Amino acid sequence: MAQRLTANEIGTLWTQNSQASMSVQILRYFIETVEDEEIKRVIEQALNVSIQAQEQTNQLMQAYSIPVPVGFTDQDVDITAPKLFSDSLMLQFIENMGKAGLLSYSVSLASCSNKEVRTLFNELLNETSQFFNISLDTALSNGSFLSPPQIEINQDIEFVQSIKYFSPFHKRTVNTIETTHLFENIKSNTVGELLCTGFAQTTKCNKVKKFMTEGRDISKKHIQTFTKIFNESDIHPPMSASYYVTQSTTPVFSDKMLVYFISVLTNTGQGNYSIASSASLRYDLVLLYQKLSVEIGLYAKKGLDLMIYKNWLEEPPQLVDRDKLIDCSKG
Repeated sequence: MAQRLTANEIGTLWTQNSQASMSVQILRYFIETVEDEEIKRVIEQALNVSIQAQEQTNQLMQAYSIPVPVGFTDQDVDITAPKLFSDSLMLQFIENMGKAGLLSYSVSLASCSNKEVRTLFNELLNETSQFFNISLDTALSNGSFLSPPQIEINQDIEFVQSIKYFSPFHKRTVNTIETTHLFENIKSNTVGELLCTGFAQTTKCNKVKKFMTEGRDISKKHIQTFTKIFNESDIHPPMSASYYVTQSTTPVFSDKMLVYFISVLTNTGQGNYSIASSASLRYDLVLLYQKLSVEIGLYAKKGLDLMIYKNWLEEPPQLVDRDKLIDCSKG
């Protein structure tokens, strides 16, 4: 192990380790409360991948003398707590987790040069792809999959004839690329709304409860905004009544993990909106995504402020402050 790790590799290993430790605890609780045996097998596979990610990033960090984050432990979850989420919502969570993992591991793989690190992220990418596909197959087979809209399209190949195609004033119907992003953002916000609802009704901390309630309201507002755009194009996105939160008010996860988890979701949401903004060809959609991204960014800052206030925010590995060393060396 002569080759030292780069800043990219240290940062990605640290982040993946911390997030994997959180995923392990969430999935441990899901396994204890899920009732459908087929969905349980999907959760078990996702849990195995998360355990592998945590253990192997641990090993690499220790081998290269990189401090391993505290992350989250068994103390951050009560697996004996009553069922909080429906089985279908757990499965949808796994699907979202798979999508985020595929993107995250791809970026991590592309940003690293160390062969051991690349090998690890390549393995995790393949494992995540497997449980993501299984989660989709399971949702399709049991009828809980939220299918994208089926639409009629023009059969002729056409080229843009006027700048009106992009105009925020001459609102044409959305194209298939714009439809994809609108639909996926409705799905992710639906899960976010329900998770925030469950977290709000189980936390005993008023500050965390307020933060979760605000997150729920933001997700609900964004869903309504995207649905309105669909309705203007005579598209009606399918919804599922099988996604729900139970009436349990028993705390499941530590407040620290709740806020961290929603912070990760908001970061993912900002990334989704950025991609959607770049892919949209209607300027009003571009501006809308940018506006909503600002709202999410301000909400995410409240989460960071709350974690700092509660002393929950763990610092990533920091560069050595040379100026400080120079000052300390003065005689």
